[in-house]
Amino acid sequence: MSRVLTVSGLHLAAGARALVQGVSLSLRRGQVLAMLGRSGGGKSLTTLALLDLLPAGVSRLGGEVSLDGMVLDRAGQAALRGATLGYVQQAPRAGFNPLVSIGRHFEETLAREGLRGGAARRRMLELLRDVGFEAPDSVPRLYPSQLSGGMLQRAMIALTLCRNPAFLLADEPTTDLDLVVQAQILDLLDRLVAERGIGLLLVTHDLSVVARLADEVAVMEDGTIVEQQPVRSFFDTPRHPRSRALLAAHRALYES
Repeated sequence: MSRVLTVSGLHLAAGARALVQGVSLSLRRGQVLAMLGRSGGGKSLTTLALLDLLPAGVSRLGGEVSLDGMVLDRAGQAALRGATLGYVQQAPRAGFNPLVSIGRHFEETLAREGLRGGAARRRMLELLRDVGFEAPDSVPRLYPSQLSGGMLQRAMIALTLCRNPAFLLADEPTTDLDLVVQAQILDLLDRLVAERGIGLLLVTHDLSVVARLADEVAVMEDGTIVEQQPVRSFFDTPRHPRSRALLAAHRALYES
């Protein structure tokens, strides 16, 4: 099973405008790497570059993605999607076809693993139960519009687990969820790392999420990694002015 996913010297641009410059990161199984920074700083684009799913108009001008030391071409990166890399996006509704039932989404995904019929249904219900659905039998017939945001995010996470990925890329996975549901989703991600040994890249702007889950923190500012260190060292001795500003703002908000 793959152990380390690495991006080295990543450069992304839209025309003449640099968006991400020289970013290098390593994601290891069983660990959580939090990518922290302000909106528009390049975090989501870096995540999409790992999946080779950059939006139209954004080009990769440089950088390599490797798995266990083996550099991947674009076809190799595409082959990672689903099987090695699971993607949990910020707005889960965008990841589902609104005209297709939740069960059909699972059937199509599990078919890629050779599971169909009763075997596929048993696996689907097992995954839905594992992510917290107390009555998983009721979920497959529903459509995305019939699930709450928190339920849909659970279904998205279960769907990403269909192919047993070694790594999950989670881009602001608790956005627009209430505090109770946010805590439940974070508990779920934490458990998946602990029980399945998944490597988790967690994109966030929330330092409380970083403190709760991360082993290591990378701070992005204007498309560049300005600081990277273990989470405890980050909170105790932040090195970069942007890191210190983020911590000061967090403390002013939550410790006043």
